[in-house]
Formats: sequence, C-alpha cells, structure tokens
Amino acid sequence: MSPERALLDRARELLLAARAVVPHTDADGLSAGALALRSRGGSASDAVLLNRGETPFAGTDLPRGPLAVLDWGMRPDGPSGLIVDHHVPEAEPRDDQVLVSGFGERPEVSTSVLLARIVPEAPRWVAAVGAFGDLGSVAFSLPELDRVPPGPIRRLTPLINAPRRLPDGPVREALALLVEHPDPGSALRDPRIEALREAKEEWSTAYKQALRTAPEVRGDLAVVRLASPYQIHPLVAQAWRRRLAPRVVLVSNEGYLPGKVNFAVRGGSGDLRELLRRALPDEGGEFAHGHPSATGGSLHPETFERLLEELHRAEVAS
Repeated sequence: MSPERALLDRARELLLAARAVVPHTDADGLSAGALALRSRGGSASDAVLLNRGETPFAGTDLPRGPLAVLDWGMRPDGPSGLIVDHHVPEAEPRDDQVLVSGFGERPEVSTSVLLARIVPEAPRWVAAVGAFGDLGSVAFSLPELDRVPPGPIRRLTPLINAPRRLPDGPVREALALLVEHPDPGSALRDPRIEALREAKEEWSTAYKQALRTAPEVRGDLAVVRLASPYQIHPLVAQAWRRRLAPRVVLVSNEGYLPGKVNFAVRGGSGDLRELLRRALPDEGGEFAHGHPSATGGSLHPETFERLLEELHRAEVAS
C-alpha cells in the first residue's frame, strides 16, 4: 500500500471515529463538512458551526475528544483528531493529529476535493461546490471533478457562500442542502434556497455600497476603511487589487466584530503574510494566516493603527 493510500485510509478511520465535524463556513468548508457528515450518516444539525471570531484553536470551547477539523488551517494549538486543509501548514501534526494537506499540489485543490479522496464514494458534485467556490472555473478541470456538470454548480455555489457573510445568516441551512440532496438541481429546487438567495441579495447591496468608498493611496499601499456588519472586506480588497495593481490593498472593517478591526490584504508581488509579520512581529492570534496572496486578520483598534503606521513606515524606508 502506498503512503498516500495509507494516509487516506487512516484519515477515513479518524473521520468516522471523530466526536464531531467542525467545518469552516465558506463554500469549501461547508462542502467538506457535508461530505464528512454524509459519510458518517449524520445531518447538518450534527456539525459544530463556529460563530464569528471563533476558530477551532486556542480559546474556543469545543467538544472533548478527537475532532474532524475541515478547512481551518493547521496551527500549533489545534485540537486532536483529523485536520484536512489546503492552506499553508503553520505546524507539523502532533502525535494525536493526522493532517491531510493539499498545500503545494499543482493544480491546486480545495479542502472539499481532499475529502472526496478520503471518502471516494461520496457525491462529487458536493466537492465541486467547494472547489468552484475557492478555485473558480479551473475546479472543473480537476480529475476528481471531470464528470460534474458545471452549470448547476455555478448557480448553487454563490448561494452556499452567501449566509456566512451576514451577521446571522442561514449557514446551517446551506449545509443541510449539501448533506440532504442527491444532486445540485435538487438542492436548487429546495424551498430553503430562497433564504440563501435573500442572503446573497442582502450582502450584494452592502458590497456594492462599500465599493463606493475610495481608497487612501500612499506609495505602494492602498487602504480602504469600512464599517459594516457584513463580511465585505475580502471581496472589496479583491476588487481594488485588480484596479490598483501592483499595489498592496488593505481593506479594514470596523463593524464586523465588536471591539475589533477585521481586515483583508490582497495584491502586491510578495508573501503578504510575511509583510504583515514584519510589521508586527510579536502579534499572534488571528493575524497573517491563510495564503501568501490572500491574508488578513482581526486586531484591537489600537493595534490595527500601529500596523498601518508600521506598513507606511516600511513604505517610506523602501
């Protein structure tokens, strides 16, 4: 047996034995969670869906025992059990953890595709929702998804992604559609899809309004300051990245979490995580994780202002 097959078999054992499934709440995380729940004979009500500002790492109250943590990254202070993820690992797995990582694969894969490898009998259309949500149209060229019709996936994925972007959106209903239905067309005909469409429209209104906020450009850094209860900062940063290339774009949101400034960073040509870590080398917690080209964080307001000062100082020095 190959080492890869042995790892996937061990991952399947841990998945079935885990106390609970803890998926991220974007389309990739929910799709991975749905595949895990389907393989366990569970329902959407069985998943542990974390609230805003919570992660499966230190400081979050989680069920005791080994867990299946999906699409949350790999950090030193994670719980025991199975970790499945495609971001840059920030730690080696401990003796009480098994990591299935897609980082470094070419072509890139999503967490939901990794779950499809662990449970190959699971419906591939569910994995396609997560892969399309993270990777776009290139997802359909992955060998695991080569027979999945793109049309229904393109219509369903934005609706699955929308609830988490609202302060209290129907995230569990989105997960239920992925768990309960035999195909994407059936999910799109479910009456609960209307709540997801409403969530998407509500978020879209806030996003379009936010795009009217002009950036403050200083050298190679552009900053957009927002105050909204919606998760709009990552996609606003992505939109301005295209317009302001090759600058680094930082979009902050003071209304996302009480007492915090959440922000997203996109653009530039280097590793954005390293850019942030050089500015605040001693900062931990929710700061400078994710991908080299897509990162951000959640900081107290005074710390965020210090981050901007350091970024601007570095810009002047260069």
